[in-house]
Amino acid sequence: MFSHPEPSYRVDLEIAGVSMSLYSFQKWKGEAAFLPFEKETDKPDYTVLFRETGTLPAFSDTVIHEDACYRVHPSSKGGYVRSFFDAPRDHTPYAVAEYDHANGRIQIDYLPKGAHCVSELHNSFFHLGFESILLHQNRLCLHAACVDTPLGGLLFSGPSGIGKSTQAGLWQAYRDAKLINGDRPILSKDNGNWLAWGSPYAGSSKCHINEKCSVTAILILQQSQTCSLQRLNQPEAFRAVWSGLTVHSWDKSFVERTFDLTMELIATVPVFRFNCTPDALAVEYLERELRKECCL
Repeated sequence: MFSHPEPSYRVDLEIAGVSMSLYSFQKWKGEAAFLPFEKETDKPDYTVLFRETGTLPAFSDTVIHEDACYRVHPSSKGGYVRSFFDAPRDHTPYAVAEYDHANGRIQIDYLPKGAHCVSELHNSFFHLGFESILLHQNRLCLHAACVDTPLGGLLFSGPSGIGKSTQAGLWQAYRDAKLINGDRPILSKDNGNWLAWGSPYAGSSKCHINEKCSVTAILILQQSQTCSLQRLNQPEAFRAVWSGLTVHSWDKSFVERTFDLTMELIATVPVFRFNCTPDALAVEYLERELRKECCL
């Protein structure tokens, strides 16, 4: 599988049903967020190699996109590579990642000066371009809080500070609901049914559980002094869900596939505008209205 020498360390993960084996020549520091997702596998969907090198592989000087810690460049093979820099210390690359999604292979070459940036599993995982892995596996990552309730999975979405955690917490307190993820649940389609999965990215909730639930509804929150529920039409639902997704506008195929999956999602899962209060009344109202709207 690898040219000699063989890497010394391996971690197997399965996140939202996507398996991957990560290899490295240095041992990663363990992180609690990833422990629930460790699962041995013989045939991973992705194989990832981290390799320290004295010289980074050549890549194009053309920059398609620049983020806080990485740049995206066109690949000679028709895809993309990412170069990473340790801002604000140094804006010259310490690592280059090449992605072969068709064959499920990713390789990250890094210089000794960047060893500290891949010393922990969380930081190493950042280099994988996880959002692209998910999309190639027909999955979306939505900015939302997901709870598994007696009505099924409810996704509370909206901008930061709107009350996603509050509404999820109310269902936990008053309906014994289970928090699946407090920030970035992963959505996948299974035989026409959409599922929400836990992930290592859970924000301040620190809810890192490897479980899933069937999605009943997506609630776009709006704070209010009274409760009301309005089902959104297709254009409204699309805009509301799209705004909560990570979309690489610089990658045409990424945008097109995300568009298609979002359309499939809103065609199956109802999306509502939920004007809500921060108390038990919101739970009682939503439960009553969803039973009517979704025939539960």
